[in-house]
Amino acid sequence: MKDQDKSKDTRRKFLQSASVILLACGFKMKNRKTETEDRNDFKALNENSNFDIGDRGEEIIKKAADLGYKYEDKYRGCARCTVAALQDAIDFIPEDADLFRTASCLDGGATPSKIANCGAFTGSGMVIGWLCGTGRFGDNKLSHELIHEVYDRFKKEYGTVVCKEIREKVSEKCPMVVANAAKWTTEILLQKFTNYSDTK
Repeated sequence: MKDQDKSKDTRRKFLQSASVILLACGFKMKNRKTETEDRNDFKALNENSNFDIGDRGEEIIKKAADLGYKYEDKYRGCARCTVAALQDAIDFIPEDADLFRTASCLDGGATPSKIANCGAFTGSGMVIGWLCGTGRFGDNKLSHELIHEVYDRFKKEYGTVVCKEIREKVSEKCPMVVANAAKWTTEILLQKFTNYSDTK
């Protein structure tokens, strides 16, 4: 009988402890805003989206270029470094870890031959698509318009967006390519979605 009482007492203590743990976990989960929920709060930008950045346009553009150079020089991975520079420099781009992680295999044209798009160009497109893309199979005219502007900058500077061809032109010095991609993309996004105007 005493053993039975002991067993009941042990079971009761275990259930009490388990209840406390489950309640604590439930409270924590209920009150924690997940990264997915943060992403769901973000509404894609459209033609009418506008942010007031005061007179910080040049400062933001310089920051994006400086971070692009620094990240590529230190960490490597032109696509992810471009994404990180844009996320860290532009206030209206949320720091989405999934977007950054998705860029992790796209450097060097994502191929051993490097005969594919430069990762910095691809990283720019990823941010543009994430910012103003649409839900499943919606109208993607705006995102195409903006990535085509980035393409025009690459074409003017390097004559191409192909990784191998760009690397030959810059003697493998990719930090400057990432800096330029971040700079050009920032200029394009600020001109489209803020009160910034390039008066030069």
